[in-house]
Amino acid sequence: MFRRIAVVVVLAALSVLLFASVSAAALPPGGTFIDDDGDVHEGSIEAIYAAGLTGGCDSRGIRYCPNDRVTRGQMAAFLARALNLPVSPDDRFTDDNSSDFEAAINKVAAAGITLGCNPPANTRFCPDRPVTRAEMATFLVRSFPDLPDSGPDVFTDDNTDVHQANINRIAAGGITVGCNPPTNDHYCPGTRVTRGQMATFLTRALHLQADKPPAQFPIERVASFTTRFNCCEPRVTNIRAMARQIDDYVVMPGETFSVDRIAGPRTTGKGYVAAPYMQNGAGQCCAIGGGVSQFGTTMYNAIFWGGYEIIDHQPHSGWISRYPLGIEATLVYSSIDLKFKNDTVTPVYVRTSTTSTSLTVELWGYQGGWRIRGSHPSGSRSSSITILDRGGSDAKRVSARVTGSAPGAVRVIRTLTQGGVAHAQTWNWFYLS
Repeated sequence: MFRRIAVVVVLAALSVLLFASVSAAALPPGGTFIDDDGDVHEGSIEAIYAAGLTGGCDSRGIRYCPNDRVTRGQMAAFLARALNLPVSPDDRFTDDNSSDFEAAINKVAAAGITLGCNPPANTRFCPDRPVTRAEMATFLVRSFPDLPDSGPDVFTDDNTDVHQANINRIAAGGITVGCNPPTNDHYCPGTRVTRGQMATFLTRALHLQADKPPAQFPIERVASFTTRFNCCEPRVTNIRAMARQIDDYVVMPGETFSVDRIAGPRTTGKGYVAAPYMQNGAGQCCAIGGGVSQFGTTMYNAIFWGGYEIIDHQPHSGWISRYPLGIEATLVYSSIDLKFKNDTVTPVYVRTSTTSTSLTVELWGYQGGWRIRGSHPSGSRSSSITILDRGGSDAKRVSARVTGSAPGAVRVIRTLTQGGVAHAQTWNWFYLS
């Protein structure tokens, strides 16, 4: 059994080394995940990602959750991928039928890496139970039988632990150095393994290259914009509902953000209510989600003045004085969307907040130090824009000019200047009212 595992380990290690050497060649600032910057295990996390051993801990694959505990089910998945174990037809345990990791559990059971969690019957695996560092030592020894047969008694806190021999073996094999640097005379056998530690265990066991990504640029509040409304109107309920849906969204480098994609249909189940809306330059009553265009306008201004690439937007059919002339955006689900592309190398964090009479949208990221704060006084054609920092030589600076009036034709010209090069963008719109 262990001879077969050894062959599998060699083949798996060769394949992941080849994969990692290509994929880890050019990591972006901050690396693959947004939640491990500066973590001691970050280089190892990048290594197992490049080797195809993890896709992250969330549905979008942008977080790794390095401090989360590793369950026995997750451990099975990590090891099954690392060793490229074959599918097993045997359903070994009775308590993993509803587990997402059942197939991986059966693979590691067939390979002799696990026996179960309720000896001597061993009919259960306990997939949701966290793995201790002592248990992980034994799992790793069974997974990598080419480790030294024995090793010196390195640690002082595992002398009565049933896994001591295996702890010594993974120490001799360079998979662990201890848990209390710089002394490292403790192994902390009863401590639960984190996902970050798991990454380092696998990186060392598979002899992967731990690649620390370039440091992330400072995450700053690039743009903040505020609009105001009258308290307690039905439309305010809708503005707040959309703000809650969008709050804390992270737009990754190269990603195109879409309000429609994130917020989806405006339904009562999501907290939206009937409120007035505008059509063909005139106010109408009423539609579920009416009034959310104030969110669209507020976010659009943060995007506009933050210097991000505008992909899609459309002003209202008639100008509303609580919005800036021309620099505004309406929203109609499935037909009129607001989209922008994160054309920087850092993530953009969207933050939203409301008071009884205002909505604020903030974009956090890095534009070379360029930072602004804006708000719109109701009844004014233009907004109040305060430049907080013009940034350094690589800053993307924004200026704008609006001509025309409502009703009638309006032209908006936004100029982006970066590295001494100016680029002008023009939008034309005709207001019916």
